[in-house]
Amino acid sequence: IYSVAGKMTPMGDFRPASPDSFEDDYDDVSLSESDRGRKVPATNEDLQSQRSKGGTGVYILAGKPASPGPYQKGDPEPRGDRGQSRRVTSVAILYVLVALSFVAWVLLFALAVVKQMEIMAEIKLLRSNYSENQANVLQELSETRREQLRMRSGMHKYYEELQDITALICRSVLDNKKCSAGWKVFEKSCYSFSTETMSWLDAKEICADQGAHLVIVNSEMEQ
Repeated sequence: IYSVAGKMTPMGDFRPASPDSFEDDYDDVSLSESDRGRKVPATNEDLQSQRSKGGTGVYILAGKPASPGPYQKGDPEPRGDRGQSRRVTSVAILYVLVALSFVAWVLLFALAVVKQMEIMAEIKLLRSNYSENQANVLQELSETRREQLRMRSGMHKYYEELQDITALICRSVLDNKKCSAGWKVFEKSCYSFSTETMSWLDAKEICADQGAHLVIVNSEMEQ
């Protein structure tokens, strides 16, 4: 878009009323590729012709817009492409971070599963050992109880035998205490045999003095 400055006139009719004069207000401007980006200066003849026609002195020439500035000619990448490349790079970095996070989560989950399996195996082993130990303890306890019963039975038997022996000892002691020295025990009775010869009355008196009775022994066992 090109502008040609001229004398400013009051705002009135911007162009003549004739439609044909509208085409006369504009000059044909042809720009080649090499002329684009440069202003085409207006000549004095053009200005005078436009002033004589009663124009405003300001004209707009249509053409291909020039480049914004010479400093962008050497820029190999436009701003839009640069922003798009940055956006693509950011999205790629985001995808990489998400992938790394997913991999880390998978590794942590696998580690947790392995740990849980190890703990479950240890618990199972402990339960097995506890069951075995409990069975062994119960077996030993039953054996101990049986041994205790056997010992009680043996002690009771030994106690009865001891009681019998004690009774025999007590009876023998009592029997010995009943009979004086020189006397013999036979069927819970004490006998004293004398080798002296005397009459029946004298022998009876002597037995009475010792608290005994004079008897006649007829059986061979008593003799």
